Amino acid sequence: MENNHHVLLPDDTFTRKQAEAVAAAYANIAIEDDQGTHFRLVIRVDGQMVWRAWNFEPEAGAGLNRYIIRCGVRKQ
Repeated sequence: MENNHHVLLPDDTFTRKQAEAVAAAYANIAIEDDQGTHFRLVIRVDGQMVWRAWNFEPEAGAGLNRYIIRCGVRKQ
């Protein structure tokens, strides 16, 4: 999903494909703690974790989207 030039997640749970699209668009967002069926998407600023969520958490995308808009560093 794109919103005002931001690649965002759905507001609730999200799929690996959606997480990979976000991680591919931003230099400071990565998939971590990958356990196959579930994983975390993590946002870092200057090496410090500012937000993370498991893909299966209720409203996980809504929390991540706030930080993506505020802190996401788009890849060139």
